[in-house]
Amino acid sequence: MIKHITLTTDYGLSDAYVAALKGQLLRQHPTAQLIDISHNISKYNLQQAAYVLKNAYHFFPDGSLHLVDVSNFNMDAVEYLLFAFDGHYFVMPNNGLASLITQNAGLFPYVVPANGRAALNSFSMLNDVLPALQGFLTGSDLEALYGPASDHYHMLMPFLPAITGNNLNGVVLHIDGYENLITNVDRAYFNSFMKGSSAFTIHLKRKINHENRVNQLVNSYEEVAPGNIACFFSHNNLLQIAIRGGNAASLLGLRLGDPIFIEKS
Repeated sequence: MIKHITLTTDYGLSDAYVAALKGQLLRQHPTAQLIDISHNISKYNLQQAAYVLKNAYHFFPDGSLHLVDVSNFNMDAVEYLLFAFDGHYFVMPNNGLASLITQNAGLFPYVVPANGRAALNSFSMLNDVLPALQGFLTGSDLEALYGPASDHYHMLMPFLPAITGNNLNGVVLHIDGYENLITNVDRAYFNSFMKGSSAFTIHLKRKINHENRVNQLVNSYEEVAPGNIACFFSHNNLLQIAIRGGNAASLLGLRLGDPIFIEKS
């Protein structure tokens, strides 16, 4: 029986959608513990949803269920997938998000409801998926509920950094609530790029304190003066660009998906 259920959506919090989802879940499974991961995913932004969920789900107890509803507006045949990965269960639209979260690990998901959605419905997670999950929430056999699993599902390629000569090209993967910029450049990839070299320059879009480049990494914000740029590998081993006491995204003029350019010398 599922005890912990997390919710990740692009619904926002100004409408009743999240409350309706929680209310229906509690009616179906009154003992479940419901936890919000985020409802402020940018509309239809699968890369952002994958980043947020990947950096949160593994902190929850094994056997938790993670419900995700992001970017299901353009699906010709609405399908939601239920699959197990890394000791957890996930339910999300069949739109490529599963492959971004699992980095294209071979999955064998079930379709929920078993035959997809029979009729158009503007709130499919509430009206179609949750009722179809009732048996799963209370411990029924998955194959008996949904038929055989299949390895056929929509896949997307994640944004990966690329090395060209002495240049490493990445992108802004996420902007957090403090407007810190999290890139897709991880520590291992950066170290591989820098092998045999010690000097590098991170080129930025806009000047701060008359500079638009950084040539050193620090361990935390406190190592730079207020108003200065701090570049460091965060707890998730991704390169982060921040401004101590300031909003890096606005001040540097960078948005989601913008390129990050690192040059070694």
